[in-house]
Amino acid sequence: MSPHLPAMPSPDLAAALATLAARLPLAEPPAAALAAEAWREAFRPARLRLLLLAESHMATSAAELACPLRLPPGLDWPVPAGFVRHVYCPAYGERALVPDLPVHNAGTPQYWQLLAAADGGAAPTRAAVPDLGARLAARAALLHRLRARGIWLIDAALVAVAGPGGARAGARLHAEAVRESWRLHHVARLPGFDPAHVLVIGLTVARVLRPALDAAFPGRWRAVPQPMGAARRPGQGAALLATVAAAARAHAPAD
Repeated sequence: MSPHLPAMPSPDLAAALATLAARLPLAEPPAAALAAEAWREAFRPARLRLLLLAESHMATSAAELACPLRLPPGLDWPVPAGFVRHVYCPAYGERALVPDLPVHNAGTPQYWQLLAAADGGAAPTRAAVPDLGARLAARAALLHRLRARGIWLIDAALVAVAGPGGARAGARLHAEAVRESWRLHHVARLPGFDPAHVLVIGLTVARVLRPALDAAFPGRWRAVPQPMGAARRPGQGAALLATVAAAARAHAPAD
């Protein structure tokens, strides 16, 4: 086993991924989904107040997962797993940190804008912070602040339903991955964290999970568009970020 992979995945998570792999044509090996969950867990708050429930990480191949990360010394960023296409992995979107990656690594800067909105500050994107070291330090500090405030970004689908270059699962596969991830794993876990509010990032995710969300978080959740889609519609991107910022102020205020 790679030293970067979670050594002892929780039995329920491992079982859920095995079931999903048996039922669905996955876009990545189960090891990549385990690694993505390890990155999410690394930033789980001690007390969850605002849950940001997104769609999924981006598909990561076995070859990509095995690529070594070349992080600068002294970076205050936990490294629980290898490379995955998720915003919690510092090398996602940063070619210099994983130069052996066999395909492009564009990242999703829209999610840094969303997380910065929750924090109430400027987004540490490549355009805003051109220097790599300064950008990584700013991102690490942002993630630590959000964790301290009780804000956590996770994904509804344990397995990737999208990949690099805009590839996406079909509607039936997407819905089944989201629905089964909830049934097999999330339903027994997320309600117990008792967040004050849940912001579902993705209207399709909200449609698939509406009955489950109503049962788990009655009167405590709302849905917003995906940031990538919202950015293409006049005014919707700004409205999304304003909604995220307001939810963070209301339900996870800074000390």
